[in-house]
Amino acid sequence: MSQYELLATAIACFAVLVSLIAWNGQRKLQREANDLQRATAKLAEKQLELLLREERGKSVARLSLDLFRDGKSYRFRLTNVGEAEARDAEIELQLQRPEDNPIIASEYAEKFPAKRLMPGSSVTLIAAMHLGSPSAYNAILSWTNPDGSRIEEEAYVAL
Repeated sequence: MSQYELLATAIACFAVLVSLIAWNGQRKLQREANDLQRATAKLAEKQLELLLREERGKSVARLSLDLFRDGKSYRFRLTNVGEAEARDAEIELQLQRPEDNPIIASEYAEKFPAKRLMPGSSVTLIAAMHLGSPSAYNAILSWTNPDGSRIEEEAYVAL
C-alpha cells in the first residue's frame, strides 16, 4: 500500500469515528426531545382535564350549611356556593334523639324544598336551641342540578 492509500484509509477511519460520535450525540438529543414531547403531551392532557372539570363545575350547584348566632337566636343558613342553580334543595339533620331537632317544623315546611336556589343565594331557618341542645349537627343536603342529577351530600355544622 502506498503512502496516499494509508493516509486515505486513516482519514476514512477518522471520518467513521467522527460520524459514530455525532450519531450517538444525535440519538441522545432525539431521546431528550421525545421525553420533552411526552411531558408536553401529559401537560396538555392535564390542562384539558382541568378545563373540563372547571366547565362541569359551572353546570353544577354546590350547597353549604352554616349554623350561626343572629343576635340572641341561632339560625341555620343553606347557601348555594356553586355556579349553577339548585332545585328542590332540602336539609335533613342526622339526630341521635328526635327531640334534639332544633328546626321548627312549620317554618321548614314553608321554605323547603327550596324550588330554586340561585348561585350565591341562601335560605335561613330559625334554630330553636336550648341549654340541652347539641352544639354541632351532621346533616344531609340534597338538591337537583340543572342537568337533572340528584345530589346528596353530608355536611357538618357547629357553633
